[in-house]
Amino acid sequence: MKLIVNLIIDKIIRNEEEIKEYVKNIESYISHVDKLYIYNITKQNLENFYERLTRYDNIECTDMSDYGQVQNYSILLEQAKKENADFSVILELGYYYEEDVFLNLKRYLLEKDHSKIAVLTPMPLLGCQVYERKAEEYRTIKGCKLIGAFINMDIYNKSEGFKLDYYQTTFDYDYCIKQRLQGNFIMLSQNDILRNSNYKILEKKILFFTVSTYDKDLMEIYYETRNRYYLWDEFKYLDPEYVKIDQKLFKNEKQEIRYKDKNYREKFEMMDLARADYKKGKKGKYIPSI
Repeated sequence: MKLIVNLIIDKIIRNEEEIKEYVKNIESYISHVDKLYIYNITKQNLENFYERLTRYDNIECTDMSDYGQVQNYSILLEQAKKENADFSVILELGYYYEEDVFLNLKRYLLEKDHSKIAVLTPMPLLGCQVYERKAEEYRTIKGCKLIGAFINMDIYNKSEGFKLDYYQTTFDYDYCIKQRLQGNFIMLSQNDILRNSNYKILEKKILFFTVSTYDKDLMEIYYETRNRYYLWDEFKYLDPEYVKIDQKLFKNEKQEIRYKDKNYREKFEMMDLARADYKKGKKGKYIPSI
C-alpha cells in the first residue's frame, strides 16, 4: 500500500520550541509513509525547520500559494494521484496523532478489505479534551473533516473531487455524503486520537459561575454558516436524515455561543452576514463590501 502524507504549513512558526514540537509530530508517522510533502503557504523562511528533517530521505519541501482550503486540498490530492498513491493524508500545522495512532490506522487498512472505505478518520479532539475509550473500536459515520484522515485515492480518483465553491470548510462533508450515497463507507477509529492544538479557551462569568467554550475565528464561522445552507439545499431530499441532524447541531452550536461566549454578538452578526450572502447566491472566497 502506497501512502503519502501532505503537511500544509499554514501559520508562522515562531520559535525553537515550536520547531521541536512540529518535528516531533512528524516523527510520529514519518517511518510509516512512502512520502511526506511539506507545503509552505506562509512565505516565511523555514530553513531552520527543514534542517531538522534532513536525515529523512522521504521528505520533499516546497513553497505554494494559498488558494483556499478546498483548492489547496485538491492540488495535494492531484499530486498523490500522479504518485499512484493508494491512500493520502492531509495535515495542517498544529494537528498531531497520539502515540501509535498513525500506525494503527495504516495497519487496519492493510488487514481489511478497504476497497469500499472512502475515508478512515481518527477521532478528532482538541489538545485539552478528555476522552474515554470505547468498546467499539471502529464504526461507520455520516461524515467527517478530512484533516488527518486516510483518503482512499482509488475512490477519490473516480469522483468529481471537492466542491471548489465552498472555498473553506464543508467540502469534506459534501464529499463524505456523496461517497455514502454511492455505497462507500466513512469509517471512524474511535480510540485513535488526532489532537488539535490550534485553539483558544474563552471564559464568561454568569452570576457566581464561570463557563468556558472554545473560540472560533470569525471567518471560520462565516464559511461554516454560509456553506451549511448550500449543503442542506443539495441534500435535503438525497440525505434528509443527515440534513436534519446537522440543522439540530447548528442550532445547539448557536445556543452554546449565546450562553458561553462573551463575544457572541459579533459572531451572530457574522452568521447573519453569511446567511444573507447565501440568499444572494454568493460562493467562493469572502469579499467584504466596500
